[in-house]
Amino acid sequence: MPGAFFSNCDFTAQKWFMLLAVIAGGMGTLSDVAPAQSQGRTVTTSETLGANAREAMIDIFRKKDPTVVDRYFGESFIQHDPSIADGVAGMKSFAAEIASSPTADITIYRTLVDRDFVLLHSKYQGVTRYAGPAIAFDLFRFKDGKIVEHWGGQEAEAPPNLSGRMQVDGPTAVVDREKTEANRTLVRTYRETVMVALRFDRIEEFIADAHYAQHASKIGDGIARLRDRIASVAKEGGQLYLTPRRFVAEGNFVLVLSEGDLPTGPTALYDLFRVENGKIVEHWDVLTPIPPRDQWKNSNGPF
Repeated sequence: MPGAFFSNCDFTAQKWFMLLAVIAGGMGTLSDVAPAQSQGRTVTTSETLGANAREAMIDIFRKKDPTVVDRYFGESFIQHDPSIADGVAGMKSFAAEIASSPTADITIYRTLVDRDFVLLHSKYQGVTRYAGPAIAFDLFRFKDGKIVEHWGGQEAEAPPNLSGRMQVDGPTAVVDREKTEANRTLVRTYRETVMVALRFDRIEEFIADAHYAQHASKIGDGIARLRDRIASVAKEGGQLYLTPRRFVAEGNFVLVLSEGDLPTGPTALYDLFRVENGKIVEHWDVLTPIPPRDQWKNSNGPF
């Protein structure tokens, strides 16, 4: 699998590593896709891939025609979402399920493109399997213009958090693309320093307290609330472990996909950070339980 630029990690965190990840570890809305047309300028490969990923999901949710899968997905397609069967056939089955839900729809809020990878941050609505609106991260890998691999996590939409923020609101524009690698490194170092080395006293080196906007459903803005959440989880005797698997970055946004061992069971954690002036200033997340292995609909693993 391509991955030098993708910055995969294979280290296992220590006790308390997940305490912080769960709570902290916490562009206008794209309700319709904009085609990748030049409009008087050169269209980049990144723009094309981002548009294709959006078009694929919008066509599945709105055209409700399973045959559109053939247009977007390659024959060698690999599925990592354990709730969907492998290959193009599995994706067609998922699309058919969407088609059977008359009110199914999708709203795409953020699109990141990292070489051959595209991340969509969206809200699903009207899909029976989710029993209500669901917040989703979908990560696609492209090859020769086709989607050949997919990772995905979903979480039920929650009420506004303590600061009145929702799971998808906030800034959407990708800027500072020349700082992509610096921002990727910042988020990786934040993980290693604060969560692996357990240097909670150094949080302020990475997070801008006065501007830290939190979209996770169980916590509010600022480092003080972050520390309160850590204390409450610790008081409950939380024993948590985390293994970061992937870092996906474009400009001011960095996503960390992690494998978590939580008291509630194995979990896939999608944590999206926004960076500004060298500090983390905003966070969104989705925590998706990983079902027992015998319930997986594919054998590829969620990471």
